[in-house]
Amino acid sequence: MIAIIFDIDGTLVESFGFDDACYVSAVREVLGDVYIHEDWSQYKNVTDTGSLRQIMEENNIPEKGQIKEVRTKFGELIRQYLQNGGKCHEKEGAICLIDRFLADSSYKIGFATGGWEHTAKMKLQYAGFNLKNTVLTSSDDGDERVVIMKKCLLQLGHCFQRVVYIGDAEWDMQATKKLGWHFIGVGARLKGKCEYWVEDFSSQDAFMKMLHTQQGNCVVYR
Repeated sequence: MIAIIFDIDGTLVESFGFDDACYVSAVREVLGDVYIHEDWSQYKNVTDTGSLRQIMEENNIPEKGQIKEVRTKFGELIRQYLQNGGKCHEKEGAICLIDRFLADSSYKIGFATGGWEHTAKMKLQYAGFNLKNTVLTSSDDGDERVVIMKKCLLQLGHCFQRVVYIGDAEWDMQATKKLGWHFIGVGARLKGKCEYWVEDFSSQDAFMKMLHTQQGNCVVYR
């Protein structure tokens, strides 16, 4: 059996642009006119909670419940954006691919995102994904992406021949390397930067061939 764990933003849903804008707006509504790096890779933990903690540290703001406030405000802004008809499409072919895996007992599917759970589910459901019988871990489960990914695998609850993570950013690739998992990059940001890469999921046959080209030992988590 193979465990396949997907990142969400930029990997399964085309959310860049509005997601970052809502996050920055939520942070500034709660914390004021704080400095925020334009390049998210400048943050040690590129997750909603991890980045926020560093923003607060760099702006000398002590933690007094603001993380919960920003999380709530961010959810309100994402919900408002989607209710007003904002665009949040699947990455081409993603829904069909997920449905194919869910229907095949050879695979266990999970989602592990650096975003918070409530907004991750909003975006996936709005884009048309079926979340029934799936595992989703998020920045609510930890500041570090590696921790979030490990918790997802633990919740899948099996011994696997291989574990494959699908992501669209260099921090996804770096976290996967730390865990010793296999990795498939998606989208323009990782083109030419990883061994296994696809533009999108429009060709299921090509993706499946790539998936089964990777070899590795059994990974066991209990």
